[in-house]
Amino acid sequence: MKPWHLSLALLPTLLLPACDSGESGDDEGANVDCNTVTVPKFSEMTAWGKCTTCHSSTLTAMDRKAAPPGIDFDTYAAAKANAQTAMDEVEEGAMPLAGYPELTADEKSQIINWASCDTPN
Repeated sequence: MKPWHLSLALLPTLLLPACDSGESGDDEGANVDCNTVTVPKFSEMTAWGKCTTCHSSTLTAMDRKAAPPGIDFDTYAAAKANAQTAMDEVEEGAMPLAGYPELTADEKSQIINWASCDTPN
């Protein structure tokens, strides 16, 4: 096996510790009690307004400002498919990128609670 093939094969194993929140021993991210938090519906979330300035299926390459294609939050189906990624990125402080409108504490909670509690529509 070529050295770079080995690196690619090991990449998922190397990334696993970074994805774990360390709170519950699983890869679910935040330790949210869905019975006690307010879980917004997709249509009630104000956070998406900031996310979709880059993460929208209606934007083309340059307008996406380096947001990967397919990582979108402008439709329920797309947001649900990317819920875990959104939660992880928000928890880690990786999103939004520096220089873009910051999420408020409430908006961060919206994303974390929504992604943790069955992504209600």
